[in-house]
Amino acid sequence: MTVLMTGTHPGKLAWLLGASIALTGCATSPPLETPQADMPVAEQWAGAQTPGGEVVPGWLARFSDAELEALVKEALVHNYDLRIAAAQLDAASAAARKAASAYTPAVDLSAAAGRSGNTDTGDSALSTLGVSLDVAWEVDVWGRVRAGATAAESESRAAALDLQAAHHSLAAQVAKAWLAAIEATLQHKLAADSVADLGETLRIVEVRFREGQVSRQDVHLAATDLALAEEQQEAASNAGREAARAIELLLGRYPQAELAVRGELPVLMPLPPAGLPAELLERRPDLRAAEARIAAAFSLSKQARAARLPRINLVSSLGTTSDALRNLADPVNTFWQLGINLLQPLIDGGRLRADVDIADARQREVVAAYAKQAQGAFAEVERTLTAAGSLARRVEYLRTAERAASEAHRLMALRYQAGESDLLNVLEAHRRWLDARKGLLRVALQQHLERVNLALALGGEY
Repeated sequence: MTVLMTGTHPGKLAWLLGASIALTGCATSPPLETPQADMPVAEQWAGAQTPGGEVVPGWLARFSDAELEALVKEALVHNYDLRIAAAQLDAASAAARKAASAYTPAVDLSAAAGRSGNTDTGDSALSTLGVSLDVAWEVDVWGRVRAGATAAESESRAAALDLQAAHHSLAAQVAKAWLAAIEATLQHKLAADSVADLGETLRIVEVRFREGQVSRQDVHLAATDLALAEEQQEAASNAGREAARAIELLLGRYPQAELAVRGELPVLMPLPPAGLPAELLERRPDLRAAEARIAAAFSLSKQARAARLPRINLVSSLGTTSDALRNLADPVNTFWQLGINLLQPLIDGGRLRADVDIADARQREVVAAYAKQAQGAFAEVERTLTAAGSLARRVEYLRTAERAASEAHRLMALRYQAGESDLLNVLEAHRRWLDARKGLLRVALQQHLERVNLALALGGEY
């Protein structure tokens, strides 16, 4: 329904608008209830005993390594995944501005000219000239426009939190890749030590073989273990190059495996305070982003309901028209219009009702997804807290094994040189020592990685 008025009194216009709103008031959809995520939340962490107190940000500084801090800064500037997240935030912000623009009237300026003539004579004349200023504005009676703008604003807030989470994740990825590169360097050094030790063993075996004290079998056994150790050294060297490439990719550099890292793992950070489980929901940006998406889904559901109600638009035009350019400014040629458009959907084949059902289903989906994500976040913290104690005990066991294996290897080598033991015992002792050393490096690395994982799981502020 369209009502157009020319020169109508403003009071009559207000009366007509009020009548239109009153006629459609009975069509209002029932209010929507705010969704709740039904999930259990413990009062305390169950995984392990942790120091009391609130979570302290700044885990990166606790490494006390300027090189690592420089690598993280470089990654935050040049990493491509972060640029993707930043572009997504820009798009979401623009979408929010676009949705908010519906609050304001749309103003268009138009100009037109028409010419008519006689086709037989070829004569033509300028018949009309016109200029008009047209204004249109939707009266957001039912909150449809407001709900759309609110949803877009919530999505923009979620994108901003996604970007913050991406910053935290990238810092953690760089730190973990850096630690893995150090461990790879140490494993390569250990493999080189093993090659040197087995090379010395082979030299001794060859001397004893020439003296007739051992058989050729010992020479082959020693040569076999040396070749296997050299293969392990090459594998460790390649692992080091791949670890360097992993860091370079995070930094946005060309992956040419030229990044050098320090030669020892840093001092293990102490276990930090973990706060309370409920505090995690307000601290982690990924959970806050999921909460913002719940708000967006709630607003979109409200918008879908409001779309089934009448839409009221105010339209007006102010312009002038004349058959001569010089007469356009003459007040006599000025015209104006003011009207109300009332659009009420009647038959749409169930499209608008389906839009409501889709929005409601989406709302239930994001609420369930939030609960699942929160439970996953709780599990991350619990797992890392439990792992901390287990890894500490494993380190102690491996240190004991390494010391015992090192001493056994030393004594077995002496006995072999004295002719009191065979070569197999020497090689087995060497293998046990090497396994203990390699295992100790792997578990020590895992300790550091879990500290980073815990910092990220608790909120990630670096």
